[in-house]
Amino acid sequence: MGKAWSVEAVAGRLGITTRTLHYYEEVGLIPPVQRTPGGHRMYDEATIARLEQILRLRDVLGYTLQEIRQVMDVEDVLQGYRAQLEAGVEPEVRMDILEHSIQLLETVVAHIDEKVERLEAMRQRYRERLARIEEKLAKHRKEVDEGE
Repeated sequence: MGKAWSVEAVAGRLGITTRTLHYYEEVGLIPPVQRTPGGHRMYDEATIARLEQILRLRDVLGYTLQEIRQVMDVEDVLQGYRAQLEAGVEPEVRMDILEHSIQLLETVVAHIDEKVERLEAMRQRYRERLARIEEKLAKHRKEVDEGE
């Protein structure tokens, strides 16, 4: 095993609780992590990178755990495909792998696009509310100024 970090170090680095790290392992979002002889969890760089991706999906896109699991399942399949391609496969198999990879990624991108569209619609509604309130404030200021 290469360099590894304690649960406390990883939690601090990522800005999450140790309980969150334990939970993500319990529910299978990250693979079981190595343990010291004393039973303390140790996280390698690959697991930390996976956690960073999970947190981006959660924090940036607001994904639920189920949605995160779906994306991470796709990532796992793609990683398996990458390993097959690097090991060398027949041209027909290579084409099948690449075509399926495209389909998987298109599904993920479509889901992200859907989230972005909903966020943009929400932002537009708030902008409209803001404009209405600013208009009311300007009208009120004008009335106050005219009353002086």
